[in-house]
Amino acid sequence: MADNDPRELPPSREPTGPPVHPVHQPKDKSAKLLYRERRIVAEFLAKHVLGKLVPSEIADRIDLEGLQPGPTEHVDPKRRTSRHADLVWRAPFRDSWLYIVFVFEFQATPDWRMPVRVLLETALVYDYLSRGEGAKRGRKLPPVLPIVVHVGTEPWEESMRLEDLLTDEAQAFLPFALGQEAVLVSEAAEAAELERVETAREAALKLRYTVDPTEFQEAVAVLKALLPRDSVAREGLLAWVRRSLVESGAKEEDVEKLQELDDLGGAHVDTWLSKKYRETVRQGLEDGRREAEARARKEAEARARKAEARARKAAEARAREAVARARQGHRATLVGQAQRKFGVETATALATLLEGVSSPERLAEIANLIIDCASGEELLSCAAETS
Repeated sequence: MADNDPRELPPSREPTGPPVHPVHQPKDKSAKLLYRERRIVAEFLAKHVLGKLVPSEIADRIDLEGLQPGPTEHVDPKRRTSRHADLVWRAPFRDSWLYIVFVFEFQATPDWRMPVRVLLETALVYDYLSRGEGAKRGRKLPPVLPIVVHVGTEPWEESMRLEDLLTDEAQAFLPFALGQEAVLVSEAAEAAELERVETAREAALKLRYTVDPTEFQEAVAVLKALLPRDSVAREGLLAWVRRSLVESGAKEEDVEKLQELDDLGGAHVDTWLSKKYRETVRQGLEDGRREAEARARKEAEARARKAEARARKAAEARAREAVARARQGHRATLVGQAQRKFGVETATALATLLEGVSSPERLAEIANLIIDCASGEELLSCAAETS
């Protein structure tokens, strides 16, 4: 390989002076171990990245067989701090010197700050690459794709777009900022959709998220057949099972017996799975109860709003009827006053003119005309002119 070939990642530069303090540590070490397996990462990228996000003419050029792990520590030489990515992999292009960097972050619980974390992680990788050997002006940097693997079961409802965290005023500045977005993959949701388990990663997902003892043992059988005994993925899955057993109250001496996938068929594992199944059923019933209560509250609120609307409409109708009756009474009073002053014929004609008149101001004008006019003819003439 030629000197200064950008396919070679620059060596890590150790800082001098005060000690560097990490600002982030991975939360799920067993998931991290699983994705240190090249074949697991290749399967993941083929399914969730190359097959969906990258155009086929580019995806076909990426060599997943050439996947290589990259450095995960990125040092800020000015602040004397470092940040640790959970995992970094790079894949070369078959027909050029270019490669693509994949930065993996494993998150157990949803985090609304994830777009900011992704932006920082990506910027640190680019800073690292731009400072390395072979980096120079005019030499293009490779693409960096941040990937968040959600390893929890709580639904992820947080946005993955930095733009969604910004104020309305900040939207005007987006053309000058990096609108970073990461690929988000929920393992629990993917595992729930699996009908058959054929690959190592599918088996790993089923093992981690199933509550069915039969599915669990089928996943174990697939993993034993496909993963070598010295596989880091095996180590990660065993670590996950051991930790889950401890969290469920298993005895330490029973957990220590689990040294290989072959050991996952014991009674204590079956007991744990049964407990896990019962807890899942209980949680499902609890979720169903909460959903039913929420639905009942919404229906009650909807009924209350409808009743309030009906009551408001009825009150408005009664008010309109009262106003109409008052104005009708006002018109009758005016006709009576005209009859007493000018006679029945004038009153009858005035009643015809006042039909449909509802304006209080107009009725007040007619009342003044009855007082001011000297004859019925004058009253009717002035009333007709102002109608």
